[in-house]
Amino acid sequence: MKTKHIIFTAAISALAVVSCKKEDPKTDFQPITKYQNSMPEFYKAVKDGEAYGQNAPDYKIIADVTDLVRQPNDLDFNTTPGKEFELWILNEGTVNSGGTNVIISDAGEDNQTDIYRKDGNSWHFMSMPTALSFSAENGHFGTSSAIFDANHNGGNPYAGPSLWDSDLTVFAQYAGAGTNGSHLDMLHESPYSMGITSEIDNRYWVFDGYSNEIVMYDFKADHGPGMHDHSDGEVARYIEATVTRKVGVPSHMILDKKTGWLYICDTGGKRIMRLNINSGNVKRNLPMLYEPLASRVEMENVEYEVFASANLDAPCGIEISGNRLLVSDNGTDEIIAYDLGTKQELGRLQTTATNLRGIKMGPKGKLWYVDYSGNQVVRIDPK
Repeated sequence: MKTKHIIFTAAISALAVVSCKKEDPKTDFQPITKYQNSMPEFYKAVKDGEAYGQNAPDYKIIADVTDLVRQPNDLDFNTTPGKEFELWILNEGTVNSGGTNVIISDAGEDNQTDIYRKDGNSWHFMSMPTALSFSAENGHFGTSSAIFDANHNGGNPYAGPSLWDSDLTVFAQYAGAGTNGSHLDMLHESPYSMGITSEIDNRYWVFDGYSNEIVMYDFKADHGPGMHDHSDGEVARYIEATVTRKVGVPSHMILDKKTGWLYICDTGGKRIMRLNINSGNVKRNLPMLYEPLASRVEMENVEYEVFASANLDAPCGIEISGNRLLVSDNGTDEIIAYDLGTKQELGRLQTTATNLRGIKMGPKGKLWYVDYSGNQVVRIDPK
């Protein structure tokens, strides 16, 4: 199959349309005997509690370096109605150039195509991006960045999450004279942000690796593509539930919107934390730092706990599937399943990845992941 790459950049904006049907890799599989009959995410059939080679899942490569997937940290499906099969990949890029995105339409289908985009000012708004997360309804998504100063001038700790529009007539397109890239909003309260997840439209939770805290960001009304007014933003810092970043490895998070529990990969602490976002109260107002905000507060009396800590090396990706919590371990390249109710580990799956990072449950109930070193997007197909 021939592939066609057409690349442009908007102020560099980049676009490439390619066909990207992949072959499955050949892998060896070792029987796993622990709780496989409780893991329908990966296995449809077992025999005497064991999953043998004929029952091992298939690992389908969806996109790779030929599709400009390069050092991917995360992935998420577009939540806009009608775009459920549009998959967004987040490439790390470099500090000075910024991250990039590969957007796959009809992901995993025979007719899938992909587009490569780079925002003209991603050096500031998407520098060293660690994670992306779509809002519930409005087609916006947030990204976090593992940098100290988004201006790269060695000054103040001035970095944090950005808000974007997934409309491809807006994202990474020139927004007009006097604009600053295509971002919809940005707040600069969390250098070394290692993860982000959406609560409701324009409200996100961030793993603040600089302060070792979990922080709530509400962008409120966005200022429009490339504009400048961030002053309606609200920030709440949850300082009691401390976390530790691991340099170079994202710490993804996922919110169980049914219960209000925020599940956090505390990568440096080698554990999974959870925090009840419906708990706590404002302890005090905090002074403004380097930008005006509508509010900046510190929270107290927050309910939080360690969900799991045994046999974890560098928990990185995280997802909820029914009553399961799925976690990718960057240190072992395994995916681990837990029971959300009992916290019991249900089993582990050794993936084909060499540097496993973000994971995501797809629209057909199959798990997808990105391999940072392998430059791949992979779907796990149960047998």
